Amino acid sequence: MKRVIVHLIRGEAGKAHEDITKDLTLKFDAFPLHDRIPPHLTLKRWFDMDEKGMEKLYECLDDFVNSHKQSNYSLAGFGNFGKDVIYVDVIPSREMSQSVLDLMSALHGIKEMTFDEFDNGSDFHATVAMNALKSFDYEQIWNYLEAEKQPNFKMKFDNIAILKKPVDKWIVDRVWEINP
Repeated sequence: MKRVIVHLIRGEAGKAHEDITKDLTLKFDAFPLHDRIPPHLTLKRWFDMDEKGMEKLYECLDDFVNSHKQSNYSLAGFGNFGKDVIYVDVIPSREMSQSVLDLMSALHGIKEMTFDEFDNGSDFHATVAMNALKSFDYEQIWNYLEAEKQPNFKMKFDNIAILKKPVDKWIVDRVWEINP
């Protein structure tokens, strides 16, 4: 089963992210992210692992949250990767960046884990529209978002979760709370 490791965006910021994706779906027929995946920051992209590997991953994440503290980040404004992805921008604190690098290092210790060139622990963003999921008019959506109230949230990097995709919707498999 396909899985990802994420940080869940919760509270007011999570609701705002869902509202943005709903708005883009209604106004521009963009892919309905809000119906398919919880608001999140991807930490480790897609992987598939057997139960033995998953047990090692659960132990790794148990150790990680017990040895790290919460840190800060901000969700502020919009950004893009070319004309293919539009996202809410993430401004990590030094501590958050280091925590994610530590996490990636720990994950590399699991021999069953696979990695790709985007698993670098530094490209933080919260996607709101993605051409790979459904084509959209980039200029139209970008101009619309620039005229809207810009997201601006002070956040805590306070959780790590595994999402799984049994069929066509990502669901939470398990959440680890990071120590305050």
